[in-house]
Amino acid sequence: MSLTPIAELQTIIQNHIARRPLALASESVPLAQAAGRVLAQDVVAPVAIPSSHVSAMDGYALPQAASAHSSLKIVGESAAGKPFTGSLKTGECIRIMTGATVPACCTTVIIQENVARDGDQIVLQQDAPAAANIRYAGEEIQAGQTLFTAGRILRHADIMVLAAQGIASVLVQRKLRIAVLSTGNELAEAGSPIAAHQIYDSNRPMLHSKLRDCPADIIDLGKLPDNLAATVQMLHQAAEQSDVVITSGGVSVGDYDYLRQAVAQVGTIHHYKVAMKPGKPFVFGQLGSAWYFGLPGNPVSGFVGFDVFIHAALWQIAGAAHGPQPLRFQAALTAPVRKAAGRADIQRAIISQTRDGAWQAAPAGKQDSHRILGVSQANAYMILPQECGDLAAGASVMVQPFDEAFL
Repeated sequence: MSLTPIAELQTIIQNHIARRPLALASESVPLAQAAGRVLAQDVVAPVAIPSSHVSAMDGYALPQAASAHSSLKIVGESAAGKPFTGSLKTGECIRIMTGATVPACCTTVIIQENVARDGDQIVLQQDAPAAANIRYAGEEIQAGQTLFTAGRILRHADIMVLAAQGIASVLVQRKLRIAVLSTGNELAEAGSPIAAHQIYDSNRPMLHSKLRDCPADIIDLGKLPDNLAATVQMLHQAAEQSDVVITSGGVSVGDYDYLRQAVAQVGTIHHYKVAMKPGKPFVFGQLGSAWYFGLPGNPVSGFVGFDVFIHAALWQIAGAAHGPQPLRFQAALTAPVRKAAGRADIQRAIISQTRDGAWQAAPAGKQDSHRILGVSQANAYMILPQECGDLAAGASVMVQPFDEAFL
């Protein structure tokens, strides 16, 4: 079987999901809990912002434009939340604060630095042109304006906007139900004794951690032994109670790798094997109505495979119109990099900036798919194309910071 390029597999996954969108129910959540959720319906602004004409600066509100050296008497004040309710005669003005309502009898505001004050009198040190330093009602947001459309992943800044509209809760798509399980006779659970022939399962906790950044309720199905019948039974159970099933291990071609065979019995495999290192064995398919993603057992392969293929797919399944896009840019290698042509290589790197602002990338140790410490020490991926070979120090490479990168 030929290996599929990364971009082609990403498109295959995207197209399959688009052809069979998941019918998700919606739920109302308090605004403070809505960031990171997918909006289920358009949000229309109930109020204008500003709701009235307000002063953009601390200063004095005048009934009309005035020239330098004009003298006016202060007869009142407008503060935020306490507007001036009187009227002005010729030669009068009011003190006004930033954010305070500009009364209907005033048409311009002069900033306090441009006047000289003596008691209740001011003398303009500069001209006060018409309509200066006023933010007009509806200037930023008009009542009835569509603020956000369904399918938007709500951000922290969106919460600020919605709160300013007096909106206390929003309708969002329900969270995905995602089942996670590991396979392998060699696996032991953290916190339990371990035998010499065993290793602790690091994949499932890692997947749980990554899924915290997605709109997901996690169903932990634990670990399975390398047994076909048990694997088939567990996949049936997972498919019945989840929208997405993610497994680690058992998708390669070893004598005890049963997952791919079990998936074919329970559901359908849409794709297997990708031209990527680490993580060549990668299964994408369906288990009944649930989507299935099978990651390799090597920890780094699973870590990378999730970021490259599963993360964006989950947002699409969750109903997002546009999923989060990874930040990528060029950096200069600080050391040579070994790379064999034929597969794209997602290597781990430590990126940093020089004093002149240029980005540089240093390989984060050896790049074998079992070396987990290097991933922890790294803060970015180096994306080395399929056709690329060895690279010398100073060569330019594409880098992608980890989502939680501390640069």
